[in-house]
Amino acid sequence: MMKWLQRITLLAFATVLVAFIVFTVIDKLTTDHTVPVITLETQEIEISVKDEKDALLKGVTAFDKKDGDLTEKVMVESVSKFINPGEFTVTYAVVDADNHVSKAVRNVKYKDYTAPEFYMKRALVYSVDEAVDVRAAIGARDCIDGDISDRVTILATDYIQNTAGVFNVSLQVSNSMGHIIYLDVTVHVEGNETMAPEIQLQKTLIYIKKGEKPVFEDYIKEVTVNGVLMKNYNLMISTNFNSDKEGTYNVHYYISTNEGYEGHSILTVVVEE
Repeated sequence: MMKWLQRITLLAFATVLVAFIVFTVIDKLTTDHTVPVITLETQEIEISVKDEKDALLKGVTAFDKKDGDLTEKVMVESVSKFINPGEFTVTYAVVDADNHVSKAVRNVKYKDYTAPEFYMKRALVYSVDEAVDVRAAIGARDCIDGDISDRVTILATDYIQNTAGVFNVSLQVSNSMGHIIYLDVTVHVEGNETMAPEIQLQKTLIYIKKGEKPVFEDYIKEVTVNGVLMKNYNLMISTNFNSDKEGTYNVHYYISTNEGYEGHSILTVVVEE
């Protein structure tokens, strides 16, 4: 009886072993164990900030030994934040019919990228009884994201409400690619004179390159007193502006009337490399 049991056991084991070997051979013969290959024409490309997302796929192809050409199935899996201003990495992925995944990474540069810039909706000169809202007065724009004013953040300020004086405000803003810029401005809160001239400027914040020398008088749009346009007035411009040194400068416009009333406005100038 024991010999029969041993024979049955050995037979069962042999049957399982044969089945396993047959299954393994069939699996190797029928299952695709190859993976697709992504080929990059170059390891770095240049595109425009105006290009559509498809531009990231320029020069990318894929091939699989079983499925053939998979170029049309290559997708942009992820885009990194900037590793340098205007430069980032893109990760590509492709999947074959057997769900094998391949990936590749390369650098991309924006050939026409420019950093975000702040802009001002008004000069930061207020009367003491006027509501001071620096956050509402300053916006930002970006060549990739457009207007990013909603991302402007006040980092620090020493402003004291309803108090005349000169106050400091530090601001920052970032675009979607992680490029952060900063701006330090001064807020002037002054006494209120009903007959003081109001100075309207063409712009209240400008960016220029080192060496440029704007004609500050040209930024005066109009001067009014209680809504009435003034054609004759006394103008004085005061500034520490230095076109040869990077930094942020204030250009002060003082306009006085023959009656002794004085108006004040500020043009903020950012000098860049």
